[in-house]
Amino acid sequence: MMTTLVVLQNLLNEYFFFLILGGGMIFSMRVERRSHYFLRLILGLACSVLLTFLLGQLGRYLSVWDRVPQWETVLFEMARSILIFTVSTVLLYELYVYSLMNALYVAVLGYTIEHLVVLVRFCIYYYAFAKNKTAGALLFFGLFLVAYTAEYLLVRRNREGFANINNRSVIVQSILFLFASVVLSVLSYDYIILNPVLIGTPAVFIVSMFGILICMNIIIGLLDSFRIKRIETELLKTRELWHEDVRRYELSKETMDVLNYRYHDLKKRMQLLIRDPEAGKQVRQALDDYDDGFRTGNEAMDVVLTEKSILCRQNGIVLTVMADGGCFASLGAVDLYSILGNLIENAIEYLRTVSDPEKRVIALCIRCEGGMDVVHIENYLEKIPVRFDDLPLTTKPDASDHGFGLRSVRYTLKKYDGVLSISTEDHLFSATAAIPRNRDS
Repeated sequence: MMTTLVVLQNLLNEYFFFLILGGGMIFSMRVERRSHYFLRLILGLACSVLLTFLLGQLGRYLSVWDRVPQWETVLFEMARSILIFTVSTVLLYELYVYSLMNALYVAVLGYTIEHLVVLVRFCIYYYAFAKNKTAGALLFFGLFLVAYTAEYLLVRRNREGFANINNRSVIVQSILFLFASVVLSVLSYDYIILNPVLIGTPAVFIVSMFGILICMNIIIGLLDSFRIKRIETELLKTRELWHEDVRRYELSKETMDVLNYRYHDLKKRMQLLIRDPEAGKQVRQALDDYDDGFRTGNEAMDVVLTEKSILCRQNGIVLTVMADGGCFASLGAVDLYSILGNLIENAIEYLRTVSDPEKRVIALCIRCEGGMDVVHIENYLEKIPVRFDDLPLTTKPDASDHGFGLRSVRYTLKKYDGVLSISTEDHLFSATAAIPRNRDS
């Protein structure tokens, strides 16, 4: 068993594109696959194995690894690394729906993690285990297991995946730093480890630590560029949602005005047409059943509550409302429409998936409390959702196009020094939005 581990480690050291590709595939878990994925994967792996084998045979034929120290070794290893990196990038591009920049981004991440693990393993092995190859193999696989697990957990938190990264300058700089670290590793092996004078000195550790710091800097830079891209995307979609709310508010307000006019006009006409008091009572009752209008004294609040109550009725959801129309007077009409609309729609979207009619209930309370204007909404929750950035992740598969409603609420509240708090305990989802009443304008 131990001998097998050592042999497998040696094979992976030579065919290290497997390790690069493994890291890249973990980062691509959330990304759409291309058609004939497994056929592409098998053909790509076969071509990569053949290329790596031929490069190894060429190196042995030219006796590159027997000339120490020689610049030919450095040049050959550099060319070999660039070629294998290129093949890994092309394979990721062919497997997943990536742009070329996305494929480069993920390939650099995969290669950097592979190189980082090798450097860490080398430092520990060189000073702690000396010539114990079995311990070195166990350390090798243990470190890769830790690295890949960390990758998996990172990707699991980001449901949109690592797609749509197009920061070319960061990617190009990362590639340059990565191959600088590769060259440094080759030089440290040729000029330090195989130099009897330097064996046992801190030189190996110092050079390897420098390479480790380069790799960590690359990973931090690449992940930070993803974070910035995600924030930019969220801001863009939040602004789009706000502009959509403006359009919907104006349309809803106009529609509600027309409906109210026609509703009251129809009631008057029916009173004139129906002579029988009992029949008139029944008709008025039937008309009243369709009068979902709210009269809080706040026009924007009335519009959004009326609109969402109709939507709830259409979806078999009970909406209970306790609202003080004097609250949120400092908010613009569109902002109030956006906050209330997104909070209620978030609850509706979830309750549409709940089959038990008794649990399809939304409780909304709008009140003034302790110098704050407060909106509190509650609905049934089947299971506690995964959170990211203190907000629950959307349960929809197309996460890149959903889950921005609560972010939009938080974004709008910040304009008024407000806060949004979320609770997901005891099978109950509750959201509370609050802003100061006496905020300076």
